[in-house]
Amino acid sequence: MNYIEHVRRYSLHTIRSYKYDLNDYISFCYDFDPENNFFKLDQSAIQAYLQYVSQKGLSAKTLARRLASIKSLYKYMLKNKIVKINIAESIKTPKINKELPHYLSLKEAEDILRLPKGNDEKSIREKLILELFYTTGIRISELVSIRFSDIRLEEGVIYVMGKGSKERIVMIGGDAQTTLRDYQKLLYDRKMIEPENYLFPSLRRNSRNGHIAVKTVFNIAKKYLQQVSNDEKLSPHSLRHTFATHMLNNGADLMAIKDLLGHSSLSSTQVYTHLQPEKLKKIHGKAHPHGK
Repeated sequence: MNYIEHVRRYSLHTIRSYKYDLNDYISFCYDFDPENNFFKLDQSAIQAYLQYVSQKGLSAKTLARRLASIKSLYKYMLKNKIVKINIAESIKTPKINKELPHYLSLKEAEDILRLPKGNDEKSIREKLILELFYTTGIRISELVSIRFSDIRLEEGVIYVMGKGSKERIVMIGGDAQTTLRDYQKLLYDRKMIEPENYLFPSLRRNSRNGHIAVKTVFNIAKKYLQQVSNDEKLSPHSLRHTFATHMLNNGADLMAIKDLLGHSSLSSTQVYTHLQPEKLKKIHGKAHPHGK
């Protein structure tokens, strides 16, 4: 856990997932082997654990994540000569059927941005949160971590620290810039816009230096999403999907969307091409010599 936190610099969310997965696996191993000799276990322990998890009705995606955590642990142990054999190496990851992302229509996106009303700090903060999600496509963990030193309002950009401590630039449109200026004025009056201050400071009275809780932002976005759509699967991440889908619908290059989203691989971005087969047919018809 120290290694993935301090050396690999994984996100807090990923670290929590690893910790939960590995604690669950090791607890199972104590029951699986009465002698509690963890380092002498073979593949059958991992296979039995995966079967145990499957019987609990967990999804293939969760099963794959659990196995990924276990594989990572054994890879680490082999590298550091704690074990002589990586017993997890040859175990195949279950096939996951990729679910297409849930997103808002253009009208729904326009509607949700009009919902927060009022000139008080709470209303402007919630409006800014929604606008940044939609106009930049950032992740919730990235949004709460924005500091004033990351914002270049005159250039219309924000420097964001993404997964794997990779920095990228996201663009903020005119509407979001206006809301951001209004929000800054409110924080300026409270002397809270020093470069190292978070754009969205903690709402807890006893926490002066922290940022707003991820759960709080999740609940804010969810509250407004429920007002514009009946889709219960919509979440703050759906606004990221909405950003990417609307960019692609309006002719953006897939590689540009990949960079704006901070994807390390184009395969992660290509999921959005499945949402619009009709558009792809038109592009093929225009661009390919035998497409007509």
